[in-house]
Amino acid sequence: MPHFSTAPVDEVAPKRKTRGPSPRFVLQQEYREALQNALDAGEALVIELEPDDKALTVRNRVKKASEALGHRDLTIRRKGNRVLAYHRIADEAS
Repeated sequence: MPHFSTAPVDEVAPKRKTRGPSPRFVLQQEYREALQNALDAGEALVIELEPDDKALTVRNRVKKASEALGHRDLTIRRKGNRVLAYHRIADEAS
């Protein structure tokens, strides 16, 4: 036969875990901050690819970051093991 007893809820209920931001959100935030810092300085964002990075994935992340920041006219290019993002400077003669 089972044995019944009582206990305070605080002692038996699982503790609430304090959650931080998800790894995906943190990564997106890093891309947004890096892009914003580069563009505010009037420079290009240069991302050096690691051997396990996929250039297309990095490019898509930069594109999403630029859209989130409202920079729709951003140029994104791959050169070797780097991905570059910048605003194209208009020719002064045009």
